[in-house]
Amino acid sequence: MPHSTQALDSPMPYLDDLKTGDQLEPLVYEITQDLIHRYGLASLDLNPVHMNPAWCERAQVFGTPKTVQHGMMNMSFMASAVLRTFGPLADVFLVDSKFTKPGPVGNTITCRGKVRDVHVLNNGNDFAIINVEATDQDGDLVGISEVHVRLPRKPGANAV
Repeated sequence: MPHSTQALDSPMPYLDDLKTGDQLEPLVYEITQDLIHRYGLASLDLNPVHMNPAWCERAQVFGTPKTVQHGMMNMSFMASAVLRTFGPLADVFLVDSKFTKPGPVGNTITCRGKVRDVHVLNNGNDFAIINVEATDQDGDLVGISEVHVRLPRKPGANAV
């Protein structure tokens, strides 16, 4: 389960309130076999490298006898850091992710986001780009995402 103090029912911020370099509140996940199983069943990714601890002990894929989280699970953690900040109704329209290191059971993943760019187009398609990094408990990078999110403008801000 994630650990965050950000309320999911907080009002969505306006794009006008963001500036380059703003930090998002970190979001922390504990990787458990139960979490991996739930994700695997929901995504229909039943690969034994994620789902079968006995098989992983023998195969030692990625150099570990443990199962590892799904890459897409890591991507969803990083996207969640944005949604927890801007609210569940924020319009995330692009997520570009890279996975750099597997996350075995027992790891703690922390996702940290920072506003990279704010694009004011004045046509209803204004958006921000958020860079999110996921690191493990040793500080090693396990994934990076670029998340594009449309946010409303302050009333009257679109006036020319």
